[in-house]
Order: sequence, then structure tokens, then C-alpha cells
Amino acid sequence: MVNILLIDQEPLFQQAFSKMITETEDCQLVGIAENSKEAFEIISRYHPQVIFCDVVLGMENGIAVCSLIKEHFPEIVTYILSNYCNFRMIRRSMDAGVEEYLNKPISRTKLLELVKKQNGLGQNEEENVQQEALFAAIEQKDYKKAYDTAKELVECLFEECDRRERRSKLSMLESSLFYMIPGMDNIQKNYYLQKYEITVKVLTKSTLCYYWLIQIITEVFRQLCTMKYAHMNKVFQYIENNKNNEISLSELAEEAGISSGYLSRIFKKYYKISVVDYIHLRKLLQAKYYMATSEMNISDISFLLGYSEAGYFCKIFKKYEGQTPSAFHKNSQILTSQAG
Repeated sequence: MVNILLIDQEPLFQQAFSKMITETEDCQLVGIAENSKEAFEIISRYHPQVIFCDVVLGMENGIAVCSLIKEHFPEIVTYILSNYCNFRMIRRSMDAGVEEYLNKPISRTKLLELVKKQNGLGQNEEENVQQEALFAAIEQKDYKKAYDTAKELVECLFEECDRRERRSKLSMLESSLFYMIPGMDNIQKNYYLQKYEITVKVLTKSTLCYYWLIQIITEVFRQLCTMKYAHMNKVFQYIENNKNNEISLSELAEEAGISSGYLSRIFKKYYKISVVDYIHLRKLLQAKYYMATSEMNISDISFLLGYSEAGYFCKIFKKYEGQTPSAFHKNSQILTSQAG
């Protein structure tokens, strides 16, 4: 199923286009925007694969809007719609990364052709399901669900995509995730894109790709939480700085200057898990990173992360991950070796 966004200000064309999409198989209209602001809001929420944009948008230029969209979401395919053909405009469209310059009104035959083309290049059904589930988990403030869904999405990307496709899709996913943070501007977004760079190791090692994705998801959750509770920054920073120690609820509450009960309620509201659950998940993610990047054995990793016994660490790992550390490491190696 191809998700389509229309950017156009003509009511009659909006109605006709919407009706044509409804009557066309394998595609759906996820929104109609009349300017770039509305377009970015719809993109961030519904993640269209294809955008049809009128060349004239009041005070805005459709080609410039498409160029801006491609800058932030390079995976999205854009088409310019126009009532007249102009070579100079066509050239500008191509320079902006637009796929094709189309005359209005677009025919149903042409729409079918473009949808079939996109279906041949787009995500497979499982990948679509997992990605939508990830966005839904974040919107529902369900950290554990996002944590688990990210694992399934990474597995799908390593099983179905070659390295080039993986980079393109991860880039699109990264931009979409950061735009889930209200008020995210280009300066902030570029800072995070540099901080969470898509390296060769991220593209070639499934565990490191998963680690990279969870770090981004954790950043999004943290931003959403601290927008209302600024003192929670101290809590998150304390956890990150003390993952090699035992961390108690009381010391976290003291660090933030709030009661333990209040801290627990904030986590339940913004993460749908307990503080202890969150601490374990952060430690287990670090354990996976050590498995992928070092020769340390399970005992060394468990002690390094503040677990007094390797047996207890393995019990915690299986509780949250559904498998032992050894099984996880073996499966990750197999997935990486089979990846393109």
C-alpha cells in the first residue's frame, strides 16, 4: 500500500484527486496540505512514500517545497503538478530532486503507473507494519513496545534490504523520528543527525543498527518527557552516567529533587514502564553493544554493568529480551552474516 500526500490549494482538484485515489488499488491518500507547514505535519504523522505537489502554492513555490522535503526526507518520491509546461520549471524541478513534472489534471492511468512503480521500489508489507507500529508506540508513550518493535524492524531491514537500501530507509526513519518532537527545527535536527550518524558499522552489523535506533528512540522519549518535566533531565543523565552501578529509585528521586512516588508516576505516564524496567533496558542495550564490539564474556559484561552475578544478569536478560545473552549474540551474528 502506497501512502500519498497531496499539496494543493484548489478545492475542485483536491476533491477530484481524492476520489481518484479512492478508486485506485494499492494506494491511499493520507492527507491534503495547502502549504509547507501543513505538509511537514502530515509527513511527520503519516509518513507518505509519495507526494504530489502543485507548482503554485500561494506565496510559496511548489518546487522549493519539494526541495525542502527531499532535504529532510530523501526517501520520499515527489512529483510536481502544473497547469502549464515550461522547460525552465521542469529543469528546476529535476534539480530539486523531483521525480517527474506532471500536467494537471493527472489521469488515472498515469496514477496507476506511478503507484505500480512505487510498489516495486517501496517497503515490503512486514517492514511497513513494523515501522507503523514503532511510530504508534512512541505516540502512545510505550517505551517497551517501541524497544521490541525496533528489534523486529531492524531484523526486517537486514533480511530484506541491501546496504544501499538500508541506508536510504534508515535515513528516512531517522528524520521521521526526530520530527515527532514538537518544535524541532532544522538546527536541532541537524545536530541530532550528526550525533546519531549512520555509520558503516550501523549498516553492516544488526546489533549496532539496533543500538543506534534505540538510542534515537530513547532521545525522542526523553525530549517528549522533559518538555513538561525539565527536572527529569537530571534523572536520565544520572542513569546514563551510572549504568555500571546499581541504581535505586530513591537516589534518582533525590537527584531530581522529587519524591520516589512522583518519579514513578512520571515514568508510568511517559514510558508505560517502571523506573526499574527502564534502568534494566538501558543496561541490556549497553550489554548488546559490548557483545557486538568487544571480546568480553557474559560474566565480564554483567559485572561491568553493575550486576553482582552473571546468573542474575542472564535471568534479567531473558526476562526482557525473551532469550539468553548467548542466543541473542548467536542470532545477531547469523543475521549480520546473511545481510546484503
